[in-house]
Amino acid sequence: MVDVFRLNIDALKENYLPLARFFENLNENTGNESSVILETSKSGMPNFRVKKGEHTFFVHSPYDPRTEAIRWAEKIDLKGFDTIAVLGIGCGYHIEELEKKYPDKNKIVIEPDRNVFLKLLNTRDITHLISSKNILFIISDNTEEIAKVFLLLREEGEIDSVEFNELLSYRKVYEDWWLELKKEYIKFARLHQINTNTSVFFAEAWLTNLFEGMWQLTKSVHIKEYKSAFANIPAIVVSAGPALNKNVHLLKELYNKAVIISAGSALNILESRGITPHIMVGVDGGEAESRIFNNVKSNEIYFAYSLSVHYDGLKNYSGPKIYFKTNVLGYGDWIDEKLGIEGAENLRSGSSVSNLSLDIARYMGCNPIIVIGQNLSFPNLESYADGAVLKQEQDRHIQQCVENSNKYYVLEKDIDGNDVYTTHSMLSIRFYFEEYIKNHPDRLYLNGSEEGLPIKGMKNMPLKEIVEKYCTKEYDIKGILDKKFKEEFEAENVKAKEIKIRRILEDIHKESTEIRQKAIKRIDLILDILSNIRGSHNDKWEEIDRLTDEIESSDLYKYFVEPLSKYFIQAVKNERERKMESIPDIQERLKYLYEGLLIQYVEVKDKIVLIDDLSQKIIENIDKKEATKCLSMV
Repeated sequence: MVDVFRLNIDALKENYLPLARFFENLNENTGNESSVILETSKSGMPNFRVKKGEHTFFVHSPYDPRTEAIRWAEKIDLKGFDTIAVLGIGCGYHIEELEKKYPDKNKIVIEPDRNVFLKLLNTRDITHLISSKNILFIISDNTEEIAKVFLLLREEGEIDSVEFNELLSYRKVYEDWWLELKKEYIKFARLHQINTNTSVFFAEAWLTNLFEGMWQLTKSVHIKEYKSAFANIPAIVVSAGPALNKNVHLLKELYNKAVIISAGSALNILESRGITPHIMVGVDGGEAESRIFNNVKSNEIYFAYSLSVHYDGLKNYSGPKIYFKTNVLGYGDWIDEKLGIEGAENLRSGSSVSNLSLDIARYMGCNPIIVIGQNLSFPNLESYADGAVLKQEQDRHIQQCVENSNKYYVLEKDIDGNDVYTTHSMLSIRFYFEEYIKNHPDRLYLNGSEEGLPIKGMKNMPLKEIVEKYCTKEYDIKGILDKKFKEEFEAENVKAKEIKIRRILEDIHKESTEIRQKAIKRIDLILDILSNIRGSHNDKWEEIDRLTDEIESSDLYKYFVEPLSKYFIQAVKNERERKMESIPDIQERLKYLYEGLLIQYVEVKDKIVLIDDLSQKIIENIDKKEATKCLSMV
């Protein structure tokens, strides 16, 4: 007799190893009592009777489950969708019919009751479903974790547009749970869209900032030199929200009692009140970021930056600098390797400089970590605390948006239960904070903002009470910063750094010049094909494949072009695949597909050309400075 459970478990081990191990163990430790009972329908097909709380129900029709499944699948219309998420696995009949109707669509099957899935593994051979490349099983009742799977799949380009449907028998029983999952999905979908928009919008700026700012590495210390340097010393991450007006004055007495880290726009507010932070953090690539740092009064503050930050403010700041890389862009690892830097970690970027500043505090060993000025909302339609460089224009913008009922401005409850306006971008910042705290529970996180949205995992306390309880000892914080900085520049000659950076720029310029021509050639070939869709183009496609392999195997593409272009390229692919379904003529469909390829090839070519031009420009600027220096010495 065939052991159905063993067949299914073996298939699971090939495709879902952790799931297989879990259900092997569950099967061994489950007694005769179960909330899922195997029944036989009138047609002779297996069916399950499930007890869930106060509900007892048949998963499928007690008469003819197969006919029910066929009718269910007939009503599904996935035109315009590449993926369907289905609530309930049952005996799998409806998934089989769905697979017949839409063999090329992605199917995510969500079963919140592990006992149902266990009973299925013991009842029917579903190895064909388990092994299908277009079916993903998620066995969980955790809506947030399931939604994270959707986010991961979207980030990887595996799915795009999702239709939600469910087994008829699950609708009432799981109504609230299913609604909660959809809400979580929307939250993560918005987060993905924010990431996509940011990447597409700032891609060119990021490249410009990278090359314009790269020379500043010769004047900077890598943040790895400060890992755990402030172990168990409190840190205060200062954001620029209106809440800062309430308690910013307390920071004047804390310079030697906590590491004061200014996130973005908070810097000008602090200096306007006579407060000098120890560290100011910059990552944003827009010109407005330089307006913040070009207005810095002190040159004693350590400027912690990634090479995504707008280059003008970075170049103009004459004080000490700390460089770090983040998990967002891949070129940081490549640059570290070329500079001979080993063991440096990527910091967690998040949705905002305040998210990143929190990670800097933890990386440096600080504990507890206190945030202030973190409204995550607009009380009285104000954007920043008094003294922010961008306050007036941002306040006007917010007021106009709210008056015009802008859909991006939504109401949320603050820590006092009052309605305040916020945006989906700010909600994503809060989400990153909450996820970060869950993933790094080895610190005490305190919110001393005294107003604004609550953040799970951060205890709300007045800053005065936090200071009295946690900021009582004195430390030579500036001395620790200075000592590490001086040690680094004594250990490695600045000239040696300059030679390495120049060599990196020369290598990039050489490679970009070579693959620039290949990228242009690839565009010419696809244009030739588009000019005669009906012709035979085997030789041209072979040439395109060869050029693509050469372009995509280069370091330039892997570390610079692909990370910056992937969201745009994926968006083009998804949009083309959706619309192709509605084009009946095969030649028109091919034309539409090839035009999509052309858009992608042009995107890659434009990035390569920009890198080539920028690297050449920076090398020429370095040569001019060297020539000027030599003349001044004559």
